[in-house]
Amino acid sequence: MKKILFVLFLLPLFSAAQKGKDIKPVKMHTVGPKESLSSIGRLYEVNGRVLANYNNIDYEKGISIGQVLKIPPKGTTIDQVTDLPKEEVPKVQPPVLKADPKTEVKPDPKVESGTPVYHKVGKKETLFHISTLYPGVTIDDLKKWNNLTGDGVNEGANLIVGYKKPAIDNKKTAVEKTEKEKPVVVAEPVKKEPVKPVKEVEKTNLPKTEPTKADVAGKSIKGGAFKIMFESQNGNGTPVNEEGSFAVFKSTSGWNDGKYYCLYNNASPGTIIKISIPATGRFVYAKVLDIIPDLKQNAGLLILISNAAADELGVADNNTNCSISYSK
Repeated sequence: MKKILFVLFLLPLFSAAQKGKDIKPVKMHTVGPKESLSSIGRLYEVNGRVLANYNNIDYEKGISIGQVLKIPPKGTTIDQVTDLPKEEVPKVQPPVLKADPKTEVKPDPKVESGTPVYHKVGKKETLFHISTLYPGVTIDDLKKWNNLTGDGVNEGANLIVGYKKPAIDNKKTAVEKTEKEKPVVVAEPVKKEPVKPVKEVEKTNLPKTEPTKADVAGKSIKGGAFKIMFESQNGNGTPVNEEGSFAVFKSTSGWNDGKYYCLYNNASPGTIIKISIPATGRFVYAKVLDIIPDLKQNAGLLILISNAAADELGVADNNTNCSISYSK
């Protein structure tokens, strides 16, 4: 009788010793579509909350596709895994989501967390062309998300074009796709404003001010941020000079950073072109993004420039004459 009482006395101590003991996993499980902690627990005969505690996961928040879980031995109890030291759960690289030319994956350009959405670069595709396939995505976004320093991209490369917000419902795992038409760059008709003559300012005894230092990333450099690149580029190759009419397309770039862009058929993407307007005497330096779209309204145009560049030139009217120069 005394022996039995002694054994009963030792049982709580034995169980307490087991609590928090390092339990080695019997298997690693990668979370698939429509799986939850409960369904995976039933698969391995382990309670879902035990599985959550064992992997240091909030049971209420659940799990996500691609997450790797450690599976404890069959019959593991909640007490055995409650006090386990926290460990980092192994992560796997998210699958690449390839964009179908006939369908579109809608990323949220304002979100930089969650599952990245990828685009496989096709033949002769440029950053400008790829940005037009995903509404709200700019060239600067593509450069930032993919750590790009230039405008060139390699055929077959997978570029991040946005991030998909994690679904609230764990059962929603497939990325929703909707049919869309390929956007077309259309010249934007604007009203022509007469050029106002500049009045000569009378000399006054104003205090002298030091000139502002040029900021390559801003508009303090006359002609825009690509002036230095033009001067470096213009030293090599054969000079080209042309005259003709231009039209305007909408762009979010250039208004604050002085980075002006253009569409032009006779120079490769990345070439810096100096665009001058004889009527105003103004000029800008614009980077070629792509060729001019083959549309009826673009017939006879020499070049398409961004609306920020047109504003800097002082004229924003289609079919206005301009002159361009660059090295080929």
